[in-house]
Amino acid sequence: MIKTVIIDDEPDAITSLEMICNEYCNNVKIVGTALIIDEAYKIIRKENPDLLLLDIDMPRGNAFDLMHRFPKRTFEVILISAFFKKFKKQISQHNIFACIEKPVDIDELHAMVELIIEKREKNKLDNN
Repeated sequence: MIKTVIIDDEPDAITSLEMICNEYCNNVKIVGTALIIDEAYKIIRKENPDLLLLDIDMPRGNAFDLMHRFPKRTFEVILISAFFKKFKKQISQHNIFACIEKPVDIDELHAMVELIIEKREKNKLDNN
């Protein structure tokens, strides 16, 4: 199971991602959700997730403001947004696992989660 936090300023988007993960991503456990960056920071510190499903553009800070708070990340990030072009330069400067456009394609999200699971399993084997 990969512990996952969903961060989006739209409650409906969070609900939708939770439903998709629960229905189609068997290896995902949602350990928290947040509507704003400050709340997300607290949840990440508390839960130590493996994955963030993270909207880019939010009030009171964006995804990159949150990422700067974690210079050494132990989690993967899948950005989920309709505004990738606006943030293209910032995306290239951060270690982002994947970018998925809204509305979320279920198959694409499932495939990215599976790749993260494979990567984590390989890293465990390499470190043993």
